[in-house]
Amino acid sequence: MNICFFIHNPSSHGGTERISIALANALSKLPDYQVSMLSLEAFDATFFPVSNQVKTASLSICNANIQKNYLKAVTRLRCYVTTNKIDIIIDVDVILSAISLVATAFTRTKVISWEHYNYYTKAESVVRRVARKLAARYSKAIVTLTQQDVQFYKDNTKVQAMITAIPNFVENFPNAAYDASLKIILAIGHFNHRKGYDLLFDSWNKIASATKEGWILRIVGKGEEQANLEARIAKDRIGNSVELLPPTRYVNELYEQASIYAMASRAEGLPMVLIEAQSYGIPSIAFDCKTGPSDIINEGQTGFLIPCFDTDLYAEKLATLMQNSELRQQMSRHALQARHRFAIDKVIEKWVEVLNFIQN
Repeated sequence: MNICFFIHNPSSHGGTERISIALANALSKLPDYQVSMLSLEAFDATFFPVSNQVKTASLSICNANIQKNYLKAVTRLRCYVTTNKIDIIIDVDVILSAISLVATAFTRTKVISWEHYNYYTKAESVVRRVARKLAARYSKAIVTLTQQDVQFYKDNTKVQAMITAIPNFVENFPNAAYDASLKIILAIGHFNHRKGYDLLFDSWNKIASATKEGWILRIVGKGEEQANLEARIAKDRIGNSVELLPPTRYVNELYEQASIYAMASRAEGLPMVLIEAQSYGIPSIAFDCKTGPSDIINEGQTGFLIPCFDTDLYAEKLATLMQNSELRQQMSRHALQARHRFAIDKVIEKWVEVLNFIQN
């Protein structure tokens, strides 16, 4: 089976890129699959390592605005799938289905639309709304990250595609022991409005100085909000307890140095960072946004879920974790027990079922 992952740009550093490359690498190890990764945009190198068994290519669209380059993208993708005899395209982000479904019309190639957010995220985009409707009608399958999002699709579209929820996964469970004595609170993600770093700062500022003594809030990423975050740190005079770091391929080192994971997102799909934090036994705190945190965090057992967007309660629960190392250790044990839901073997099994179902 010849499978192509169609992605915006694999040189990006986000969770979507990381899990897509990890899935492509995993499928390429199986005997029945030939796997490639095709980028919409021109790119120099992938941010995360790609297996030698995964062929990479690009449509070389310099400005990946879909509306401005639509016909060019459709034409080049159609040429690629026919030349390379692609059986199945997996769209890494449903918005790409607006291109792939037209490009593969009247060909043997079948499309899987992979939703990495939730149905209501980025709904202001006309192209994304159209792509979701098209995917529901014409894709062979839609893969969401949560069962809740399966229902969102059923409630909002006339779904004729096979639709199923498959969670993200952890490639290898780490062996590093959790250290509750560490005083690093970790947050990883793009510096944008959706990730809610302003809400995280609001919460951080409500925690007493004595409680924060010796603690560092470490935020890792980059993006359009970086200048605003730096200005906020200076304005609030919290530079002694908050640090911004650039993205790294060696995220394992970040998790090994942290004893709490803090997420303040306004919306998610199924956040890889929470899954990875859990795999390291790190207690987590997050707003109970649509969707994902409630699928990962077991309230009061592996961390805290905070009603959206109560920064007072967020600050209170984060302070509770910071002040109680025994609680952190207890939650760590529960997290390690719960992480097996996201084992790679279980998730790959579900993907193989989908691939085989639509190919037969």
